[in-house]
Amino acid sequence: MSLNALIRHQLMKLRMNIDNLKTDDPQITRNISKVSNAITCWFLYKATGSNRNFPKDYALLYIWLTYYGGLNPPSAKHIVISPKYSPYLKLDTYKSKTLHKLYENKEFIIFPMIFGQILSNYLTPTKYKLNQRYLSSSIKLRILNPIWINYSLGVKSHSMNWPGLLKSYLSHYLMIAGFVGLSALKTRLVDRYYEVKHGINTSASVSQVVKSYLMYVFHRSSSFTNFIYGPNLISILLISLTSRFVSLKSSSYGHNNKLLFKNYIKVIGFIAAYATLYANSINLIRDFGYTSSSDKESGSISESPRRISKTFLNGLNLYMFRLICLSKWRIIKENHPYFRWFKLHTWNKIEALVMCFGVYKIMNLRDFIHRDENLLDKACQELEKNSLIKMVEKIM
Repeated sequence: MSLNALIRHQLMKLRMNIDNLKTDDPQITRNISKVSNAITCWFLYKATGSNRNFPKDYALLYIWLTYYGGLNPPSAKHIVISPKYSPYLKLDTYKSKTLHKLYENKEFIIFPMIFGQILSNYLTPTKYKLNQRYLSSSIKLRILNPIWINYSLGVKSHSMNWPGLLKSYLSHYLMIAGFVGLSALKTRLVDRYYEVKHGINTSASVSQVVKSYLMYVFHRSSSFTNFIYGPNLISILLISLTSRFVSLKSSSYGHNNKLLFKNYIKVIGFIAAYATLYANSINLIRDFGYTSSSDKESGSISESPRRISKTFLNGLNLYMFRLICLSKWRIIKENHPYFRWFKLHTWNKIEALVMCFGVYKIMNLRDFIHRDENLLDKACQELEKNSLIKMVEKIM
């Protein structure tokens, strides 16, 4: 892959000798860059297509979801890699207000669907436990188990171990508080303490700075802990209220009882996650004692430490969606009878091809960022900090 610069140079030289054209033509430069990137990615495919030790399924999901989820999303109207085709993938090309509204609030659809799927994988009993085998062990052991182990559901009764639930809640809260406290230590305590001591900020005292920092950690940790426990506890409540009716109705479905249970859990998870997001959007639990922070100068409710931002939710959705797609794909290609027409080494080659095409898209994006007219653009400068862009930068 390190031959990319040499390939590009030779293609440019060959084009000049054949057509006697100037190299400063942007269309020619763009076409030559794409051809050189395609040749480089072909070398990558030849190197990884038969390699069984490289997780190509995970790599292709990471590359494609990062590309369209963070690097070149439909809302990024300033990124036009291909003038002919890129506008069709941009949101501003379409005038539908409903489409814009749905994209703006996409977390209200994506997160409930993801949580419903994760809850279904966790609670649905399977013969070989395929769902739980491919479910993230961190999500299962550190988040779901400490909550659901305290709940029991019988034929005509249900119970909750409230002391055990409170203990797990406090352990989660302390762990999150430690992380939030360390991550905000410099910006919200050390830097502001320095400003007060050296007279840069005369509107606050040392005690106010310390109090603001402690209240920020308290509210921020509470918001994340409640965000974890909210959909799970609402799901437990809904299951307790409706399980009796579902068990009576399931007798008429015969061998489809498992499918009914899976869809039932998905609906429960969707409703619970949606209710949690709605409570977060209206800032149901107000913060108190957090008044001296400069974050509240704008008076915007979105700056409240108890409110989880859309940026965090979008990043969380990308991560969990990647885990679900990876687990489902591995279950299907290794166990589904229709997918056994192709052997695993054939699937590995197909995955390698899709992965290399994703690398090709990343390389084209890197070329777009480094064009002369985009070098001073702030959005392009932010994209340069992404790990995928940095990875491609080392070989170009």
